[in-house]
Amino acid sequence: MAEHQNLDWLRDRLRTSLQVEANDPSKLIEWLEGRRKQLPFSAHLIALRDVANWRQDDNGNIYNVSGQFFCIEGVRVQSAPGLREIAGWDQPIFTQTDGGVLALLCRETPDRGVEFLLQAKADPGNIGYLQFCPTIQSTWENIRGLKDARRAPFAECLDPSDNIRLIYRSKHNEEGSRFWQKSNENMILFVEDSTALTIDDRTYRWASLSQIKQMMLLDNVVGPYVRTVVAPL
Repeated sequence: MAEHQNLDWLRDRLRTSLQVEANDPSKLIEWLEGRRKQLPFSAHLIALRDVANWRQDDNGNIYNVSGQFFCIEGVRVQSAPGLREIAGWDQPIFTQTDGGVLALLCRETPDRGVEFLLQAKADPGNIGYLQFCPTIQSTWENIRGLKDARRAPFAECLDPSDNIRLIYRSKHNEEGSRFWQKSNENMILFVEDSTALTIDDRTYRWASLSQIKQMMLLDNVVGPYVRTVVAPL
């Protein structure tokens, strides 16, 4: 269920924050470029038949042998005349109705105002691999903690705590042309005492909303999910 009881409070804090917060994102961009050069991460396209741990079932659907993550199935579409470019079509589509979490942690300090904790996350399809993403950008499987995979960092912040104030929570549909009835839970969580967090400075950086907006004007720096999470602000 959507919640936003503290959203107006954070909006007010953001207005006050404008007096002291950083506007120039150049140090953040310099740090990101440096991490991209240092990152031991590479990706290239291979034949689908050679992808490890993925199989086809008797219907031709593609799935992971662990039974987790997404599948690729087929969908047949019939549309009212004029609603889409054609009246009907078939296509592959990702199925993963369990969805995921897109959460930004934020804090407020006297000298820097309100800041959001961005994650430099590497994904194989990203241009430059590393892009700034929400603090938590994860499937529910990784939040719960899978065998042979570490639990998503800061997943404990999703649990009720005196140190965490929920600003808002709402579900947003993934792109419906590619995902079958999947939604992610978007949220912003205000941290009362950020010194209680263990933050890996090789992966995470604090940024003001002004800096985030400036970086959104640049090519391939901020991932699309950050935009959806901060949009209500």
